[in-house]
Amino acid sequence: MVNDEERMAKMSQEEMSMMHVHTFLTETNVACEHQHIMLGVSGPFREYGGSHVHRLRGRTSFMAEEDEGHWHLYDVMTGPAVPMPDGTHTHYYNGKTSYDDGHCHTFADVTGLAPDQGLEDDCDDDDDDDDLPHNHHHKHKRPDEK
Repeated sequence: MVNDEERMAKMSQEEMSMMHVHTFLTETNVACEHQHIMLGVSGPFREYGGSHVHRLRGRTSFMAEEDEGHWHLYDVMTGPAVPMPDGTHTHYYNGKTSYDDGHCHTFADVTGLAPDQGLEDDCDDDDDDDDLPHNHHHKHKRPDEK
């Protein structure tokens, strides 16, 4: 399988303008009297049929136990885009974690929303809110620096 960096290097300008990712946050099912959290950002889109999908991979939250603990790995592809009425879309995903500490977990949810088309540049230099603190980009110094 081609990794995301190699795939992105071969993309056209049009494909790059449509680049987007999705956030995801879910809890696994309960197994062995506990569950884990899965939180992350998807990989870039991959064309699939007349739509696209995203890869979700990572490590679950850590489950602390008496003298040790564990987590699980996951690596799944989302389903195709599901259009929403407001011009955004989401993806369904489901799967199973790695088998660790004598068990695994299942999960199913939907990703966060993303625009259907290329991303708009909402950072316009002519905005009237230039005096707001969040618009001042400068290096923050430690109190002991001069």
